[in-house]
Amino acid sequence: MHGIAIRLVARITDTGLSRALFAQGYIPAPTDEQQHLFTFFSVGGIVVITLVAPAWLRSPARSARTSGAGDRHGTRIYTP
Repeated sequence: MHGIAIRLVARITDTGLSRALFAQGYIPAPTDEQQHLFTFFSVGGIVVITLVAPAWLRSPARSARTSGAGDRHGTRIYTP
């Protein structure tokens, strides 16, 4: 999420930074606005991933259960 947040901040604030600076993993001399946006994207991205991941992980199990794929092969998928 760190790298994605840096790229989003650079694109939104239109700083015109070179791609070589992204290899360093930070924006040199960020403004206050860039710091706030970076924090927002970093934390917000982690929250979104945390909320979406359980639903994504359960979807294959749910589709296997409704289609009966587990019964055809003699195996069942356990989902708590």
